[in-house]
Amino acid sequence: MAAFAQTTACAITVETTLKALGRPAFIYYDKHANNRSKKYAATKELLYQSFCLGLYLSFINPIKNNVYKFMSKKARASKTNGAENTRKLDLFDAELLKIKNAKSKDEKKLAQERFNKLLTINKDLRFGKGVRELSSILSTVFILALCAPILSQIILHPVMNMIFHDKKKAQ
Repeated sequence: MAAFAQTTACAITVETTLKALGRPAFIYYDKHANNRSKKYAATKELLYQSFCLGLYLSFINPIKNNVYKFMSKKARASKTNGAENTRKLDLFDAELLKIKNAKSKDEKKLAQERFNKLLTINKDLRFGKGVRELSSILSTVFILALCAPILSQIILHPVMNMIFHDKKKAQ
């Protein structure tokens, strides 16, 4: 469970889920806003956060993996310490491959526990973990800060207009 909580992707998933549930509730129960505004704002927030969560979960792994490959390639090609980076990344990738290739759930769990323990002991593995997490952070920013607002404008505005029967804007 601790490994789950320590990854960027899981933290963003939990945060976005809480936003999708909490923000609309707080908006809807605001006693100072009029009913129509509350319903509109709460619905829009629920749809937006749900859209962001779906977009994030759909694209984080492929984008993160491609960013990791790109960053690994750049780290390996470094003129100052490319050989050292290659050794560290190869070690990290080999450990991840052991987890991925485990045949049963129990083997996978043991390999993951071994890997988590090695991360605390072996400083060379931390470089690969850092590159992996940085690729996850950059991918998250790309998806949620660049793609989500643009795509939500295209998708959510017509949906909101349909829901709230704004005939002029729906066309």
